[in-house]
Amino acid sequence: MKKLVYIPKIFLLLLLFSCGQNSSEKELNGNWREIENEYSTWHFYPDSLVLKLTGEPDEKTDWKANKSQIEFEIETFEQNSAGKFIDTTNKVLIDYQISEKKDSLFGTLKNNYGVHKFSMLKTENYNEYLNRKFRVEFTLPKSNSTDLIKVDPIYGMKIFISYDNNQLTGKTEFSNSLKNLENDIKSFREKLGTFFGPKDWRNQKFYLSVYADQKVTDSIITESLSVTTKSDFFINNDIPRPPNDTMAIRIYRIYDDGKNNNLSSRKAKRIKTIANTVYN
Repeated sequence: MKKLVYIPKIFLLLLLFSCGQNSSEKELNGNWREIENEYSTWHFYPDSLVLKLTGEPDEKTDWKANKSQIEFEIETFEQNSAGKFIDTTNKVLIDYQISEKKDSLFGTLKNNYGVHKFSMLKTENYNEYLNRKFRVEFTLPKSNSTDLIKVDPIYGMKIFISYDNNQLTGKTEFSNSLKNLENDIKSFREKLGTFFGPKDWRNQKFYLSVYADQKVTDSIITESLSVTTKSDFFINNDIPRPPNDTMAIRIYRIYDDGKNNNLSSRKAKRIKTIANTVYN
């Protein structure tokens, strides 16, 4: 008697949907993350498109594409002239170009609300995304130590430190070196102020979020980030300044956390700092 070959139903379904796709749709299948907004990811499947934005419910919809356009619809709510919320359909049309390697996408999105230009990278995980976006190479250290804590990435200014041909190199999310560290911190604070509002105390919760290669020691990170910045936060907002006019700038070293795709928190270790902020 011939042996029966068992094929999981889910595999048959995926095979069925995949066979129904054209070549352009097959090129789009996979996980994409926006370059302009790393918290926004697009997951193209043969049978659906799932849009994810940290802190928001996932959106799932059907989609279709050819070599230059992507189309889909999203059910949403809008407020009419009477102030009543009604069900509406947001029709989305994207004119796009894809790179020769099929891993970068540049698009112009048109929907009910206007026109928006954006770009995305197709990657397997968040670390790969950072490698490609900032053109750095690093392998994060791994650890199961209880010293590791979860930090909120929204307050962390990204810094990358690694070795290139045995030479220590560093850059930030704003600059291609660490020479402009003081100005970069100022820019990051201004970004937080735009997000939270200029008088919000959360603007002072910022820290340095260091993605350093596993070969880079903690002491090298500390020495590389020796900086003193000045702030007029209390003067500008007419808030009484605390007794101490100097506050240490926290440094958190980021550790590998599996695929590191969950941007609601990062696994990190707080390390020694000689960086500080002087408040006028």
